[in-house]
Amino acid sequence: MIKGIGIDICDTQRLKAKIKRNKRLLKRIFSQKEINYCRSKKNYILHLAGRFAAKEAFIKAISIDKSLNLNEIEISRDSNGMPMIQINNNIRLLLKKKKAKTVTISITHIDSVSAATCVIE
Repeated sequence: MIKGIGIDICDTQRLKAKIKRNKRLLKRIFSQKEINYCRSKKNYILHLAGRFAAKEAFIKAISIDKSLNLNEIEISRDSNGMPMIQINNNIRLLLKKKKAKTVTISITHIDSVSAATCVIE
């Protein structure tokens, strides 16, 4: 049974400008693993924007306030390359409160926009 659905979209140029203005913002939003992975890509800002959208989609799906720090939500990839949320203790507790067991993430992007959806079951 679906417990929550979230969607978000991120303008890559806007994110790039914000990160350029505030260097600390990058580490407030992303884990070091996410930063390293995205920097290994040709258009790293596009991949950062996708992960940002996925984090926001997760927050909407889990239906919580912004008390969860964005860098606590880590987006990685499974063995097939599919995006997934790394389940840490804080996220495990949130899923338990929702009586949910599965989090599915989908990320897409074009040159200027990244979008993500999250379904919690």
